[in-house]
Amino acid sequence: MDDRDAPFRSILVAVDGSAHSELALRRAIRLAAADHARLTVMTVVPNVREGAASTWSVPVDPAALQEEADREGQRTLRAAVDQIPGDQPVRSVLRHGHAGPEILAEVAESGHDVIILGARGLGRIGSMAGSVSRHVLHHAKVAVFVAHAPPPAP
Repeated sequence: MDDRDAPFRSILVAVDGSAHSELALRRAIRLAAADHARLTVMTVVPNVREGAASTWSVPVDPAALQEEADREGQRTLRAAVDQIPGDQPVRSVLRHGHAGPEILAEVAESGHDVIILGARGLGRIGSMAGSVSRHVLHHAKVAVFVAHAPPPAP
């Protein structure tokens, strides 16, 4: 077996609650079980405070908006972790900022050897849009798998 056939040791799956990230999570769970790999589930919450005051034409409380975004990020992580079988060790990570760079920073800091994410997201905490998967594909130094969920049935 050469390196191309070696199992993955540490899988990072980025979730945002979208159908694409749900598919990515299911695939990451299966791959982690097959390869006996560590699994990290991650979501990125945008820094709402940065643009809140300049975006809204009415007064807003940037701290309250950030707290709500953070709560939604925690709910997204919990929902993902709840889908993982009890015998699969899992670590959850919530980061703040722009999803693409934050995913790559997590990979660099924690030594993951594969990233699995949805093709585009329209999740509850903002979007890990197609631009995120493109950013990760272009800049990652590890294997990247992008999941495309099938369209809903008519």
